[in-house]
Amino acid sequence: MADYIKMTITKPDGSEQSYWTQPGKTVWEAMEIIGWDTMGSCGGMGTCSKCKFRMSGQLSQLSDSEREKLIPEEIRNGHRLACMAIMEGDFDLYIDYWPGESEAKTDLFEHQSKTGGNSHFFNKEFFIPGLEKETPVPIYDRIHRALNNYRMELTADNLNYLGGLDRLGRPAMELWATIIDGKAIKIGRQREKILGLALDIGSTSLFAALIDLEDGKITAIASHGNMQRIYGDDIISRVNYVREHQDGLAVMQRILINNIDSMVGKMLAESGANPTDIYKAAAVGNPVMMHFLAGVTTAGFEKAPYTGNFSDELNLSLRDLGLNGSPYARITILPQLGGFVGADTTACLLTLKPYLDKTFLLLDIGTNGEIVLGHQGRMWAASAAAGPAFEGGTITCGMRASQGAVDKVIWEENQIDLRTIGGGIPRGICGSGIIDLLAILLNNDFIDRQGTFTPKAESVFSMKKGKRGPEIILNHNQRTSSNDPLVFNQEDIRQVQLARSAIRTAVELLMQKAGIQARHLQNVFLAGVFGSYLDPANLMSSGLIPGVSIEKVRNIGNAAAQGAIMALLSPEKLAETDRLKSTVEYVELAALDEFQALFLKNIDF
Repeated sequence: MADYIKMTITKPDGSEQSYWTQPGKTVWEAMEIIGWDTMGSCGGMGTCSKCKFRMSGQLSQLSDSEREKLIPEEIRNGHRLACMAIMEGDFDLYIDYWPGESEAKTDLFEHQSKTGGNSHFFNKEFFIPGLEKETPVPIYDRIHRALNNYRMELTADNLNYLGGLDRLGRPAMELWATIIDGKAIKIGRQREKILGLALDIGSTSLFAALIDLEDGKITAIASHGNMQRIYGDDIISRVNYVREHQDGLAVMQRILINNIDSMVGKMLAESGANPTDIYKAAAVGNPVMMHFLAGVTTAGFEKAPYTGNFSDELNLSLRDLGLNGSPYARITILPQLGGFVGADTTACLLTLKPYLDKTFLLLDIGTNGEIVLGHQGRMWAASAAAGPAFEGGTITCGMRASQGAVDKVIWEENQIDLRTIGGGIPRGICGSGIIDLLAILLNNDFIDRQGTFTPKAESVFSMKKGKRGPEIILNHNQRTSSNDPLVFNQEDIRQVQLARSAIRTAVELLMQKAGIQARHLQNVFLAGVFGSYLDPANLMSSGLIPGVSIEKVRNIGNAAAQGAIMALLSPEKLAETDRLKSTVEYVELAALDEFQALFLKNIDF
């Protein structure tokens, strides 16, 4: 077997790209490592059957288990599952359809830039006298006296640079000081850019914003898929990988740093800035992602009581993490609320200050749902292990929200109308479309309260018997990108029921803690990409959230990133995150006696 083999990928437009890789690995591993999203949702475990591609060349023989997941026509056309096909020599892979990268997280970002200057970050022009022969004073001392209101924290490199400017007989010198939080941290002949970096690190996708710290304006934004997905879509799979591999933690951290470095490079190029212009950073995300970023063990998340090595605010050197920035630059990880409720939820709460003394519900629905309930100044938080169903995982034709995904389903004139991201033919169905579809099935009695298809469904939909139970065909008069039918079956409904029950049970238990009912809720906030595309009426019809007036439900977009920027720009706002942490009571739902019974009850609609 050769030491290296060539993988040639042919794109939909006919162009080719070749990569060198090692034999013995699966095609899925090779694609994920080089950044090609396989659109699978099981972390290469061979259970979702979504990484189908046409392939030819030196690959392992089709196994019985792989054959079971392909229909005869796919086998005749040369389709293989990337997670089961092992590379033995040079081969070709054909992308018949490829979605563009989803910019959902970027599109949802709505930050109002500050106006005016920032007293914590600014450039100050000043003058120092020249070096005199009779009474010579070192240049540092002259600068110190000119800036006596600020603490001096210059690097040795900066001092050496300044020494090169100084000489006998030179007249007064004009200089600029970069002031950060009352400290003069760099002196030079020109005004410097003072940039900050805000990071929202999700288990599925990453978001970054480059901020001008002087005026608070966003200079560039970027998003990137979290390439840790090669080790599983959910955070527990990644925690298990770290436990099972000696270098697992280093691998997870390096993937994150590489992804972030790529986004930062893109933003710097766009804004015409240098890495050394970055003086401050703030990061938010769930606790496991924050531990991966910091390079801190995740062993505490392997079993109850699911506690990491830190939850308070953590400050680290940006360069020590392997990220480019000023030698002075530090990154602040915002406080986490407990368990699997992380700094991203803290950041969301920071944006909701006007509502914190009211009765409100905050939901960030995803693989791991975070829920916060506030009532009369007190707050309770919990996490709900919803699983990947709401992100397209475990659903037969499910996919992440990207080009070609059905994100909206409408019931008109006694038939289904499918709307896709970017228009065009459907490739699969994502979370918001799944919720819409579920509401339609329930509202029209096409499924009963146990989630079983009714005879009424058979009279309206084309139905057939599939491997996962009875299934309805959604695209009866519309083809898909693969020409396969877009189906929703009995097992898909079961997966959604489990995910829905996890969220609804968490909400009800927190309401019990607060001693309130749904009618007491004044606001329901939906955070994150998924939440921002959900139809509130369909959310209530499906039972994900309690029944309230529609006007009380509000999508707040990428509030986590907005909160990170607020904390980045203002030490006062950063201090407020500590107060939020001390105010919120974390509730471990699984430890409550009533959890199991209520979870089973909520599986039914």
